[in-house]
Amino acid sequence: MKALLASVSSAAVMVATAASAHIVLEKWEENAGYQSFMTLVVPHGCGASPTTEVRMKVPEGVSVIVPEPEQGWKLAVLRKKLDKPITGEGGRPISEVVDEIVWSDGNLPTDHLGRFDFLALMPNTPGKVLYFKTIQKCAEGETRWIDTVPENEPIWKVWAKASPSPFVTIKQPAAPQLGATMQEIGAERKKQGGGPPSQ
Repeated sequence: MKALLASVSSAAVMVATAASAHIVLEKWEENAGYQSFMTLVVPHGCGASPTTEVRMKVPEGVSVIVPEPEQGWKLAVLRKKLDKPITGEGGRPISEVVDEIVWSDGNLPTDHLGRFDFLALMPNTPGKVLYFKTIQKCAEGETRWIDTVPENEPIWKVWAKASPSPFVTIKQPAAPQLGATMQEIGAERKKQGGGPPSQ
């Protein structure tokens, strides 16, 4: 039993060490179809140089994402037009989505922890890995955290890459986030004489 606990403890330390050396998302799993509060964690600069900009690419399949302004940083939301509109919550058509989020003109010392928060609607794709590729710019130098692994490879292999991308794995939830699907909620609203859910 002691040997097993020692081995589990060692594995946890190895994972923590790997994660602390890279930019990561605070949670590595999210529920399919949920609106999730997420945090991009920046634990270091570029060597001794402070971080001045964090640019995060929004992965395909994330149709709704809302960043939180961070004190001392400028926030920019870059959008892109879709080739073909998709259907959002309540049947609302979506023709434009957020492509990148940029926190800039900051000054995060290399020995301080930076946290960049946002709300994102997870796609209904259990088992899929979403990569939030990130470019970290510093007063001197930059690191492109964009390395990924093929879909048929175990996700842990991303940690063997030189600059692993932050990621989350989408899992199947036990139940809808609101206790019912949006279709069921919409049907109940109609029964009660209400309109579509407010956006």
